[in-house]
Amino acid sequence: MYPAIQESKSYDDRPHAAGIHIAVADDYPVLLAGMRQLLATCEDIAVVAECTRFSDLLPLLGLKKPEIILFGCETNLETLAEQLHCMIEHHADAKVVVFTGNASLDFHEVALRNGARGVLLKHCAPHLIAKTIRRVSQGELCFDSALTDRMLRTFVRRRQPDPLRKTDKISSLTGRESQVISSVCQGMRNKEIARKLYISDATVAHHLTSIYRKLGLTDRTELLLFAHHNGLSTLKAS
Repeated sequence: MYPAIQESKSYDDRPHAAGIHIAVADDYPVLLAGMRQLLATCEDIAVVAECTRFSDLLPLLGLKKPEIILFGCETNLETLAEQLHCMIEHHADAKVVVFTGNASLDFHEVALRNGARGVLLKHCAPHLIAKTIRRVSQGELCFDSALTDRMLRTFVRRRQPDPLRKTDKISSLTGRESQVISSVCQGMRNKEIARKLYISDATVAHHLTSIYRKLGLTDRTELLLFAHHNGLSTLKAS
């Protein structure tokens, strides 16, 4: 994000009736104003912070703790990855939706692989902004279907032939592994999963290794895609 003359804004600390608190960051003040006006019509969404500089965004995350970060970004792939990691380090519970004019699937893949929960193109229909915020808040991934199809094809081609059917692999998951998958799909990191399930970080890592082996996956990103495409994101422990 580039320097801009507009100062960051942190709204008052009075309770908001809205269920989804979001922070909005973009280089252009006019876009921020339009976003604020658009989302003001949504009773279930409240903008609790906005800024035009990335350096201003980070302290706001710790202060306001938004559930969703709508992050305007037109940077290169390396900087995008760094900025996503910085946001997650400052506020691990936040779900980031990248708002960009870059339609490249490579850009979107970097966003997904580095923790973003969705990508919105700046030429999208206005109603899709609130719709995406709500879907991401509910734990869904919101990416272009062409991207997810491409990534799924990539790891399917990479895997060795497996005699087990997909349904057999899924049925081999234990109740605890189902809980871990559900937590991963909610955007939780290993430490958060460990606290939630009252187990150690090492045990979470062990469960993930077992899950990857059973499902034929290699990392967290592939698990997210597989889970959302196969209905595992809502699995409950048996």
